[in-house]
Amino acid sequence: MKNPIVNEDRQLNQSLECDDLLLHSLKEEDQRRSRRSLILTTLGVLGVVGLMAMVFVPNQGEARGASNLTEEGWQLWNKQQFAEAEQKFGDAIKHDATSVNAWNGLGWARVNQGKNASAVEAFERCLKLEPKLPGALNGMGQALLAQRKYDEAREFLLKAAPQAPAAWYGLARLELLAGNFKEAEKWSRKIANTDPKNELVQKMLTASEKKELDDALRQLIEPPSATNASVAGAWRLLNSGDASAARDQFKEVLKESPDDLSALNGLGFALLNLGDFEEAKPYFQKCVDSTEDAFGAMNGLARCYKAEGNNEKAIELWKEMVEGIDGVNAGTVGLAETYLEEGDYEQAQKYFQQLVKSQPDNAYYKEKLAAATAGTQK
Repeated sequence: MKNPIVNEDRQLNQSLECDDLLLHSLKEEDQRRSRRSLILTTLGVLGVVGLMAMVFVPNQGEARGASNLTEEGWQLWNKQQFAEAEQKFGDAIKHDATSVNAWNGLGWARVNQGKNASAVEAFERCLKLEPKLPGALNGMGQALLAQRKYDEAREFLLKAAPQAPAAWYGLARLELLAGNFKEAEKWSRKIANTDPKNELVQKMLTASEKKELDDALRQLIEPPSATNASVAGAWRLLNSGDASAARDQFKEVLKESPDDLSALNGLGFALLNLGDFEEAKPYFQKCVDSTEDAFGAMNGLARCYKAEGNNEKAIELWKEMVEGIDGVNAGTVGLAETYLEEGDYEQAQKYFQQLVKSQPDNAYYKEKLAAATAGTQK
């Protein structure tokens, strides 16, 4: 069996790794603050949001409309609906351009979409209004780090670190990448002391102690290139449900890098989600032709064939996926549903049994298995 991770997704996964580390650090910091009973609720927003904003209390004169929109923005951010959060924060700023909390939120919403240059602009506006706000200092540092502007990022992260432990992660990564192993060990050890089960942090600490950064760890902690960051941002848009914006961003990437498999695959799915299966088809096909285990694109191509009424070709591709990937996958779902639609109940039963075994609490799969089983008894 081949590895189920498709080649074009490996690059994307690496580019998202840094974001995962940052979000993990933010959650850890929030839990720490909670244990110290320092979580404030003046914004009406609980959880990670308190950390990101460092709980800035709006001025009494701030317009209620801006305050409400900002609160909604943080709630969306907390649900990782970053594109929607960005819109809310932008609307809040239209009501009150002096809202520190809204500018801070706008910066973080953009960071989490890979829009680091525009995030810097938002944090700059925020820091002009409130120069010592730890959340904005941390955000500025993270946005600059994501652009590989290490010296500039260090300045802001060091200012944030005393009150925003999430900045420690940025400093540990930055110093390790810069070859400043003593400083990298200092920050990595601080994190490891509070998060001893974090495997990536342990790897960073070990590398700092050995004064050696190997290629594997570098790939995990190094900010992605501008192209990879744009691709990752487009995937975030797609996964958040904004297929139109994702489509446009994938197209921009492909203007510069026409053979980027992750962007080709992403554009295919953005178009497919918009109902443009005919336009999506050649993008999936290019991925499938470029590498033998492009299973994600293979599923997209199969869906295009089914949408145009060519179930035979779709089934052929889904079978290839089932044979090439361990365990149930999108190919299993495609086969089960298509066979049921065609009235091939025995085949449908076979694949729905696999799906129910894998997800015994899935009501949809159980319902369809019952339908397939009933069909075999006619």
